[in-house]
Amino acid sequence: MSARAATATGARPGWDRVTELTPPVVLPVLEALELLERGEITVQGRITTASNATLYCAIELSGMAAACVYKPVSGERPLWDFPDGTLAEREVATYLVAAATGWEPVPPTVLREGPLGTGMVQLWIAHDESFDIVGAINSGQLPALQRMALLDAVVNNSDRKISHLLPVTGAGRSRPAESELHVYGVDHGVSFATENKLRTVLWQWAGDPIPEEGIDVLRRLAEQLQAGLGEQLSRLLTGAEVRAARRRVQRLLSKGTFPMPPTDWPAIPYPPY
Repeated sequence: MSARAATATGARPGWDRVTELTPPVVLPVLEALELLERGEITVQGRITTASNATLYCAIELSGMAAACVYKPVSGERPLWDFPDGTLAEREVATYLVAAATGWEPVPPTVLREGPLGTGMVQLWIAHDESFDIVGAINSGQLPALQRMALLDAVVNNSDRKISHLLPVTGAGRSRPAESELHVYGVDHGVSFATENKLRTVLWQWAGDPIPEEGIDVLRRLAEQLQAGLGEQLSRLLTGAEVRAARRRVQRLLSKGTFPMPPTDWPAIPYPPY
């Protein structure tokens, strides 16, 4: 979503700005989740280039204010291949799986009531616009992108565009890493289909062995999907979708390799950016 490149101090093309924008704030995950769950949401702008209603908001709680994304269910456009009114839940389900990996590949995300009804609320990430994310994708050398590719395979993400990848420096994430740039992924509303719909710009590792850290994560996910994580997902997805997620994890573990591009479905989103 290219509109995420907008700074917090002014409007860019594709924006309807209502007021001065509250800037993004870097927060530890637990603090961010409390703010997102309990804070008061004020809509400040709208990303007009997004296909569904996507609002830039301030969220405030006990003197703390930060920027967040709010996507109300009422603003979701119907899709031919996903049930109506389910995109917000799929975004939250992806966050729960992402959080279980321990990699923090998705910003803190919750499902709650907002000014326009129930919707997804996610901490806004101020990413590093100077970083060459296309070059990093093409090189296939950035571990954070490889981890994202594995997450996408687990959740069956059918829309991993370049603009859905937000690179940040160590100071821009909740657990700063001095030696490695971090990448957040956003916009996961079209995930968790029961049939294979993986569509992504991250095919650089197709057919390659999954590294040991990825295998360890998949083993943990397999266990958690049979327990607490599976119960959480069952409140957001259908039983068939949760079972399909378990099968994808088991298939990845059985093969031990990253998936290959589909032959009966477009492998790359259009447009890719």
